[in-house]
Amino acid sequence: MSLENDRPESFLGMMMALEGIRDGYCLVHGPTGCKYYPASVAESRFPMRGEEAQTRNFFSFASRYFFSQPRMPCTYLDMGRFVTGGGDRLEELYSKIVSLGPSIISMVNSPGASLVGEDLTSVGGEIPTVRIDHAEYSGTCSDGFQDAILEVLKVVKPELTERNNKVNLVGLSILHLNWEDIIEDLGSLLGACGIEINTVIGAGWTVEDIRNSANAALNVLVYPEYGDRVAEFYRDSYGIPFVDAGVPIGFSNLEKWILQTCEALSVSPEPALDRIRAARRKAAKSIGLMESYHMLPKGHTFSLMCDGSLALAATEFLYNYLGMIPVAVTCANGRDWEKRTLQFIEDRNIPCAEDALHTEAEIMLTSGSIGCSCVARGLVKDYVEMESPGTKYVCTRPEPPIGLEGTMILIDRVLNIVASRQRFL
Repeated sequence: MSLENDRPESFLGMMMALEGIRDGYCLVHGPTGCKYYPASVAESRFPMRGEEAQTRNFFSFASRYFFSQPRMPCTYLDMGRFVTGGGDRLEELYSKIVSLGPSIISMVNSPGASLVGEDLTSVGGEIPTVRIDHAEYSGTCSDGFQDAILEVLKVVKPELTERNNKVNLVGLSILHLNWEDIIEDLGSLLGACGIEINTVIGAGWTVEDIRNSANAALNVLVYPEYGDRVAEFYRDSYGIPFVDAGVPIGFSNLEKWILQTCEALSVSPEPALDRIRAARRKAAKSIGLMESYHMLPKGHTFSLMCDGSLALAATEFLYNYLGMIPVAVTCANGRDWEKRTLQFIEDRNIPCAEDALHTEAEIMLTSGSIGCSCVARGLVKDYVEMESPGTKYVCTRPEPPIGLEGTMILIDRVLNIVASRQRFL
């Protein structure tokens, strides 16, 4: 049986980068088919842009350009407009968005509009405007995300006024699962060491944050494939060094992430390391209890279908800490990281497939939708949700997929899957 899943590509990554600006609006110049899904994703991933959530409302967003959705209005080009041009609709929609008072406006040509050469420079005004006439459609989601961030930085140029001792988090998007919880978790660890977050580049920042982003003393990568080129831009343009310690998940990786960040800022990492040690002790108690019931996770198999940098960090952790065996790895984003993951596995003489969608395993680390599909097909026994789209409609407590709390959640879910499966064998 063959199963293929659509994966986010550069066009969606680009639009999520533009939608990640809290006080901005992104419009799509193209047909409604290019608007509905990205607009729905933006609405669900980042509804709180002010004091109240922006949600689908027929009465508030009844305009022919919004089609009841609060995000990403479009010019709904049809066959006739592809022939005669849609400049008049673009101008009318741009004026409507101006009336909503955003600090920045982004315009993106849909694939069809870019193919026929629709001109985005025909409209504009005093509000800073980002114009992207085409995406690298064969690229990855992370490629498109970084492309868009760099375009934003060309329009709203960061201003170095006074260097502070804060950090920017780089390589995090609103598309990432529970991204706000990730910021809270990593911010708490950094805060324990007296380090403040200046801004999160690409996720929930404002135009003012963009201008102030050059004042940070350090950029710290979260998901490297979503921020390495952006970090290099800040280094080359504003002299801001960056730390690339991989995805902060797993005790050893977390310690490395904290140590390198604190070393770059010449501050003591001990307060954060104390928290990680306390978490280690707590996890050890649960693992010790499982050992008394002969239900250790050692030797159980897992597969991964997720971003490459996450795959490497999770594989290192599950193999080194829990003694689990990786059997398949598939990464749509971060192919270099995927190669490093496969090399890590090969160096330990473990046979590993590159097709997680067709390889049996006990546990799968992936998105909620793919995990549910693989369980339903009998490919895996259960899964751990690490990426979007998630399966929860409502989550009232923090559930970061990475960071210190994310590490504890991963251990908890893996141990519970192992315990529940062995208990009834």
